[in-house]
Amino acid sequence: MNNLMVIDGIEVRRDVQGRYCLNDLHRAAGGEQKYRPKYWLDNKQTSELVEQLFTEGGIPPSEQNQSVSFFQSGSDTRSLVRAPVNTVRGGAEQGTYVCKELVFAYAMWISPSFHL
Repeated sequence: MNNLMVIDGIEVRRDVQGRYCLNDLHRAAGGEQKYRPKYWLDNKQTSELVEQLFTEGGIPPSEQNQSVSFFQSGSDTRSLVRAPVNTVRGGAEQGTYVCKELVFAYAMWISPSFHL
């Protein structure tokens, strides 16, 4: 993990591919139970957005970090694509990491004023 940023005193981690930790962003936004990342990720519109990001060819590597990873879902192999969502279970880096486009979508879900 690298590239820490701080929002209202909360460190928001980024993974090696530049995705932001949604759990950290949730805490920085006040940590209300009703806005837990899991609820947002379970949302039909969110699922459609994630699928659209995959369909459009994935998210290109960030300018800061040109590394890429392989993404495999079932029998569908999409090589050299940075997956828009990556969940790390257990350990110090535990959390759900999402691309910038999904960070904005999550912020708009929490606060309609973010649209403005």
